[in-house]
Amino acid sequence: MGRRSDHSRDELRAMALEAAGDIVKEEGIQKLSARAVASRIGYSAGTLYLIFHNLDDLISALNALTVAGLRARIEAVARATADPRERIRAIAHEYLFDSVKEPELFRLAFEHTAGPGSPVPGPIAAETGAIVEIAVNTIGELLPDADRRSCTLLAAVLWSSVHGICHLGLTNKLEIVGRLTAEAVLDRQVEVFLDGIS
Repeated sequence: MGRRSDHSRDELRAMALEAAGDIVKEEGIQKLSARAVASRIGYSAGTLYLIFHNLDDLISALNALTVAGLRARIEAVARATADPRERIRAIAHEYLFDSVKEPELFRLAFEHTAGPGSPVPGPIAAETGAIVEIAVNTIGELLPDADRRSCTLLAAVLWSSVHGICHLGLTNKLEIVGRLTAEAVLDRQVEVFLDGIS
């Protein structure tokens, strides 16, 4: 691996984020450290701190990439689905699929905080907000007489419940209530939601 002079700051940032993502996927969240990332890219931990303020800053950047990818995939599914009821179902299933595909990255993106009371970093909040906005607009199609505030509240209810099911599925907590799959619970929850607003 090349030394510091062989890579630009942007290249080092991209390399560090790729390495961090690989560590999380292969070894789990608990193995992610500045030293582990630096070792993977052949640099010292000190070099990372020339690019990121600290480990939380690196994790926030990685999480922003994770949520941006989720948002892009949900946007693609939404564009491909004309019927708004089917779009809600498709969005929910894509969200679940994404959580199962890369569970450790998904958990890190939505569970990591820099500390008690810390705000959600701007890029993550913006990407998550864009996901919810797709639901707001879709619900607006289903309820053309509803005001935006009502559609936003319903979208928040939908997102919270879908995300909760994903989290319970990833942490095997659905086993508490029987041999239920996250997909089966999600299907039923989405149908209850759609029936409730129609």
